[in-house]
Amino acid sequence: MNDLEKHVNRLFKGYVESAQIRELKDEILSNLEAKVTDLTNDGIAYHQAVKLATQNIDSIQMLIGDHKDIFTNQYKTEMLQYGLLYVIISWIVTIPMSIVGMGKLLSTFLLISLFIIGILFLLFSSMKDEAYINKVSRFNLKSAFLYKKIVWNIWILFIVVCSISTIGMQFGSDIWFGRSTDINGPYQFMILVISLVLPVVSIIIPLLFSKAVKLIQKYEVGG
Repeated sequence: MNDLEKHVNRLFKGYVESAQIRELKDEILSNLEAKVTDLTNDGIAYHQAVKLATQNIDSIQMLIGDHKDIFTNQYKTEMLQYGLLYVIISWIVTIPMSIVGMGKLLSTFLLISLFIIGILFLLFSSMKDEAYINKVSRFNLKSAFLYKKIVWNIWILFIVVCSISTIGMQFGSDIWFGRSTDINGPYQFMILVISLVLPVVSIIIPLLFSKAVKLIQKYEVGG
Protein backbone atom coordinates (compact mmCIF):
# COMPACT_ATOMS: atom_id res chain seq x y z
CA MET A 1 0.00 0.00 0.00
CA ASN A 2 1.54 3.33 -1.07
CA ASP A 3 1.41 6.68 0.73
CA LEU A 4 -1.63 7.93 -1.18
CA GLU A 5 -3.66 4.80 -0.43
CA LYS A 6 -2.77 5.12 3.26
CA HIS A 7 -3.89 8.76 3.26
CA VAL A 8 -7.20 7.94 1.55
CA ASN A 9 -7.82 5.05 3.96
CA ARG A 10 -7.29 7.42 6.89
CA LEU A 11 -9.81 9.85 5.39
CA PHE A 12 -12.45 7.11 5.19
CA LYS A 13 -11.72 5.56 8.58
CA GLY A 14 -14.99 5.13 10.47
CA TYR A 15 -17.16 5.13 7.34
CA VAL A 16 -19.11 1.99 6.54
CA GLU A 17 -18.27 0.63 3.09
CA SER A 18 -21.01 1.38 0.56
CA ALA A 19 -21.33 1.95 -3.18
CA GLN A 20 -21.06 5.72 -2.77
CA ILE A 21 -18.11 5.45 -0.38
CA ARG A 22 -16.21 3.08 -2.70
CA GLU A 23 -16.85 5.34 -5.68
CA LEU A 24 -15.77 8.46 -3.81
CA LYS A 25 -12.71 6.68 -2.43
CA ASP A 26 -11.59 5.59 -5.92
CA GLU A 27 -12.23 9.07 -7.31
CA ILE A 28 -10.16 10.81 -4.62
CA LEU A 29 -7.32 8.32 -4.99
CA SER A 30 -7.34 8.70 -8.76
CA ASN A 31 -7.24 12.51 -8.52
CA LEU A 32 -4.39 12.41 -6.01
CA GLU A 33 -2.39 10.01 -8.16
CA ALA A 34 -2.85 12.27 -11.19
CA LYS A 35 -1.78 15.32 -9.20
CA VAL A 36 1.32 13.55 -7.85
CA THR A 37 2.23 12.46 -11.38
CA ASP A 38 1.98 16.05 -12.63
CA LEU A 39 4.13 17.30 -9.76
CA THR A 40 6.83 14.66 -10.21
CA ASN A 41 6.88 15.37 -13.95
CA ASP A 42 7.67 18.98 -13.01
CA GLY A 43 10.76 17.76 -11.14
CA ILE A 44 9.37 17.63 -7.60
CA ALA A 45 10.48 14.67 -5.45
CA TYR A 46 7.83 11.98 -4.92
CA HIS A 47 7.40 12.40 -1.16
CA GLN A 48 7.18 16.17 -1.49
CA ALA A 49 4.63 15.75 -4.29
CA VAL A 50 2.52 13.49 -2.06
CA LYS A 51 2.66 16.08 0.73
CA LEU A 52 1.59 18.87 -1.63
CA ALA A 53 -1.21 16.79 -3.15
CA THR A 54 -2.72 15.72 0.16
CA GLN A 55 -2.20 18.81 2.33
CA ASN A 56 -5.58 20.35 1.48
CA ILE A 57 -7.58 17.14 1.85
CA ASP A 58 -7.94 16.31 5.55
CA SER A 59 -11.68 15.52 5.65
CA ILE A 60 -14.31 14.09 3.29
CA GLN A 61 -17.44 15.21 5.12
CA MET A 62 -18.00 18.08 2.69
CA LEU A 63 -17.83 15.61 -0.20
CA ILE A 64 -20.53 13.32 1.13
CA GLY A 65 -24.15 14.15 0.33
CA ASP A 66 -26.24 15.70 3.09
CA HIS A 67 -29.19 13.35 2.92
CA LYS A 68 -29.34 9.58 2.81
CA ASP A 69 -32.33 7.37 2.12
CA ILE A 70 -32.07 4.46 4.53
CA PHE A 71 -34.12 1.41 5.48
CA THR A 72 -35.65 2.95 8.59
CA ASN A 73 -36.91 -0.05 10.50
CA GLN A 74 -33.84 -2.17 9.82
CA TYR A 75 -31.80 0.75 11.15
CA LYS A 76 -33.97 1.12 14.26
CA THR A 77 -33.85 -2.61 14.99
CA GLU A 78 -30.05 -2.72 14.96
CA MET A 79 -29.83 0.49 17.00
CA LEU A 80 -32.04 -1.15 19.63
CA GLN A 81 -29.82 -4.23 19.51
CA TYR A 82 -26.72 -2.15 20.23
CA GLY A 83 -28.59 -0.16 22.86
CA LEU A 84 -29.56 -3.42 24.55
CA LEU A 85 -25.96 -4.66 24.46
CA TYR A 86 -24.53 -1.42 25.89
CA VAL A 87 -27.13 -1.26 28.67
CA ILE A 88 -26.52 -4.91 29.66
CA ILE A 89 -22.77 -4.28 29.93
CA SER A 90 -23.34 -1.05 31.88
CA TRP A 91 -25.79 -2.73 34.25
CA ILE A 92 -23.34 -5.55 34.98
CA VAL A 93 -20.60 -2.98 35.64
CA THR A 94 -22.79 -1.06 38.11
CA ILE A 95 -23.89 -4.10 40.15
CA PRO A 96 -20.77 -4.06 42.41
CA MET A 97 -21.19 -0.30 42.78
CA SER A 98 -24.63 -0.60 44.38
CA ILE A 99 -23.06 -0.10 47.82
CA VAL A 100 -23.09 3.62 46.97
CA GLY A 101 -26.49 5.30 46.91
CA MET A 102 -25.97 6.75 43.43
CA GLY A 103 -24.64 3.40 42.20
CA LYS A 104 -27.77 1.61 43.40
CA LEU A 105 -29.99 4.22 41.75
CA LEU A 106 -28.09 3.98 38.45
CA SER A 107 -28.12 0.17 38.52
CA THR A 108 -31.90 0.19 39.04
CA PHE A 109 -32.39 2.72 36.24
CA LEU A 110 -30.30 0.60 33.86
CA LEU A 111 -32.24 -2.54 34.79
CA ILE A 112 -35.53 -0.81 33.99
CA SER A 113 -34.04 0.52 30.73
CA LEU A 114 -32.89 -3.01 29.92
CA PHE A 115 -36.43 -4.36 30.12
CA ILE A 116 -37.90 -1.50 28.07
CA ILE A 117 -35.26 -1.68 25.30
CA GLY A 118 -35.47 -5.49 25.30
CA ILE A 119 -39.24 -5.42 24.75
CA LEU A 120 -38.90 -2.82 21.96
CA PHE A 121 -36.16 -4.88 20.29
CA LEU A 122 -38.32 -8.02 20.38
CA LEU A 123 -41.25 -6.10 18.88
CA PHE A 124 -39.18 -4.57 16.09
CA SER A 125 -37.31 -7.78 15.24
CA SER A 126 -40.53 -9.82 15.15
CA MET A 127 -41.97 -7.71 12.32
CA LYS A 128 -41.37 -9.65 9.11
CA ASP A 129 -43.71 -7.81 6.72
CA GLU A 130 -41.78 -6.83 3.58
CA ALA A 131 -43.30 -3.36 3.44
CA TYR A 132 -42.28 -2.77 7.06
CA ILE A 133 -38.75 -4.07 6.54
CA ASN A 134 -38.19 -2.04 3.37
CA LYS A 135 -39.66 1.23 4.67
CA VAL A 136 -37.39 4.11 3.65
CA SER A 137 -36.79 7.46 5.37
CA ARG A 138 -34.34 10.28 4.74
CA PHE A 139 -31.57 11.09 7.23
CA ASN A 140 -29.12 13.98 7.21
CA LEU A 141 -25.66 12.42 7.47
CA LYS A 142 -23.79 15.70 8.04
CA SER A 143 -26.09 16.55 10.94
CA ALA A 144 -25.51 13.08 12.37
CA PHE A 145 -21.73 13.62 12.26
CA LEU A 146 -22.17 17.02 13.90
CA TYR A 147 -24.37 15.64 16.68
CA LYS A 148 -21.88 12.84 17.30
CA LYS A 149 -19.06 15.35 17.73
CA ILE A 150 -21.14 17.59 20.02
CA VAL A 151 -22.24 14.67 22.22
CA TRP A 152 -18.67 13.38 22.60
CA ASN A 153 -17.47 16.88 23.58
CA ILE A 154 -20.28 17.27 26.12
CA TRP A 155 -19.52 13.83 27.56
CA ILE A 156 -15.81 14.63 27.98
CA LEU A 157 -16.73 17.92 29.71
CA PHE A 158 -19.20 16.04 31.93
CA ILE A 159 -16.54 13.53 33.01
CA VAL A 160 -14.03 16.30 33.75
CA VAL A 161 -16.56 18.27 35.84
CA CYS A 162 -17.70 15.16 37.74
CA SER A 163 -14.11 14.12 38.48
CA ILE A 164 -13.12 17.59 39.69
CA SER A 165 -16.26 17.83 41.84
CA THR A 166 -15.72 14.40 43.42
CA ILE A 167 -12.04 15.04 44.17
CA GLY A 168 -12.84 18.54 45.40
CA MET A 169 -15.50 17.28 47.81
CA GLN A 170 -13.18 14.56 49.08
CA PHE A 171 -9.98 16.54 49.49
CA GLY A 172 -10.93 20.21 49.12
CA SER A 173 -11.60 21.01 52.77
CA ASP A 174 -8.44 19.24 53.92
CA ILE A 175 -6.32 21.18 51.44
CA TRP A 176 -8.09 24.47 52.23
CA PHE A 177 -7.62 24.17 55.98
CA GLY A 178 -4.11 22.76 55.72
CA ARG A 179 -4.94 19.31 57.05
CA SER A 180 -3.37 16.17 55.63
CA THR A 181 -5.61 14.24 53.29
CA ASP A 182 -6.51 10.83 54.65
CA ILE A 183 -8.56 7.92 53.38
CA ASN A 184 -9.48 5.74 56.31
CA GLY A 185 -9.37 2.15 55.10
CA PRO A 186 -10.17 0.24 51.92
CA TYR A 187 -13.92 0.86 52.17
CA GLN A 188 -13.54 4.64 51.99
CA PHE A 189 -11.05 4.24 49.15
CA MET A 190 -13.51 2.00 47.29
CA ILE A 191 -16.27 4.58 47.75
CA LEU A 192 -14.02 7.24 46.21
CA VAL A 193 -13.13 5.01 43.25
CA ILE A 194 -16.79 4.13 42.64
CA SER A 195 -17.73 7.82 42.77
CA LEU A 196 -15.14 8.52 40.05
CA VAL A 197 -16.07 5.53 37.89
CA LEU A 198 -19.87 5.83 37.97
CA PRO A 199 -20.10 8.84 35.60
CA VAL A 200 -18.01 6.94 33.03
CA VAL A 201 -20.93 4.52 32.57
CA SER A 202 -22.65 7.33 30.65
CA ILE A 203 -20.24 6.62 27.77
CA ILE A 204 -23.00 4.46 26.30
CA ILE A 205 -24.67 7.69 25.12
CA PRO A 206 -21.86 8.96 22.83
CA LEU A 207 -21.16 5.36 21.79
CA LEU A 208 -24.75 5.06 20.56
CA PHE A 209 -24.43 8.32 18.62
CA SER A 210 -21.27 6.98 16.96
CA LYS A 211 -23.02 3.73 16.13
CA ALA A 212 -26.00 5.64 14.72
CA VAL A 213 -23.74 7.38 12.18
CA LYS A 214 -22.24 4.08 11.03
CA LEU A 215 -25.65 2.42 10.74
CA ILE A 216 -27.00 5.28 8.62
CA GLN A 217 -24.28 4.44 6.12
CA LYS A 218 -24.81 0.70 6.50
CA TYR A 219 -28.54 0.84 5.75
CA GLU A 220 -28.32 3.39 2.95
CA VAL A 221 -30.61 2.40 0.09
CA GLY A 222 -28.40 1.06 -2.69
CA GLY A 223 -25.39 1.03 -0.39
